[in-house]
Amino acid sequence: MIAETVSIVFGGLVPGFLLGILAFRVKSRWCPRCGASTEAMHHTEDR
Repeated sequence: MIAETVSIVFGGLVPGFLLGILAFRVKSRWCPRCGASTEAMHHTEDR
């Protein structure tokens, strides 16, 4: 019974953790001040 409870808890935490990381990466692509994409800035620096 304890093993089932632990597997259920971790089964819910792992996808939530991964979605949180994905949301953070998507959020970090936008400038917090103006809302412009920061991806365009990176591409111009490479040239």
